[in-house]
Amino acid sequence: MPFSLHGIGVSRGYAIGRTYLLQRNQPEITEYTIPDAIIEDEVQRFLNSLEIARRQLRDVRVQVPPTAPTEVAAFIDTHLLMLEDATFTEAPIKLIRTRKCNAEWALKIQRDLLVQVFEDMDDPYLRTRKDDVEHVVRRVQRVLVTEDPSYLNDPDYTELASSRLEGRIVVADDLTPADTILMQHQGVLAFVTEYGGPLSHTAILARSLGIPAVVGARNARAYLGHDEPVIVDGRQ
Repeated sequence: MPFSLHGIGVSRGYAIGRTYLLQRNQPEITEYTIPDAIIEDEVQRFLNSLEIARRQLRDVRVQVPPTAPTEVAAFIDTHLLMLEDATFTEAPIKLIRTRKCNAEWALKIQRDLLVQVFEDMDDPYLRTRKDDVEHVVRRVQRVLVTEDPSYLNDPDYTELASSRLEGRIVVADDLTPADTILMQHQGVLAFVTEYGGPLSHTAILARSLGIPAVVGARNARAYLGHDEPVIVDGRQ
């Protein structure tokens, strides 16, 4: 029986197609103690993960066509700058050395602090920039857990760069700027995300790329099955 699922239409237009449910397998992060003798090895492991994450984003950056709106490349550049920012990089190193904890946990602690700073801001746009922190941390955490330097072996990249997405309506919890760029190359018809608002990355990029999108559709993946026919109306 047909039913309606409501969110926030953020990019004008509509699309008719079949769903592609994007399921994330985020690694579970736990704390463990690093022996004194290999503390600096753990610091180096963290630094290596930052460099791999930068390389991954540069790989995405070169896929942005010259004719793309400026916002598209700007979001990727923002994430690259975060990976160079001392606020993001130096605090975890200090935690690894003083708390003797693993890099994943040190990064999680710093992530929680930075997210809280943005959530406490009065400006709605600045509050949404906590998404940048979340997205960059997620990328680095995946590198730390998989310890695989090849972006092509990242399950998310493999799925997003797949031709299986052509002509599909992607349903996800959230989408990073890199996700959106990769999917735009695959001819995705529309986006539906469970989180986000009019000022979120997905909303801004969808408008810039002219892709119909609905964000904030809570529990969308629970209601929508894979390969189901749907209509997405990004106007409301």
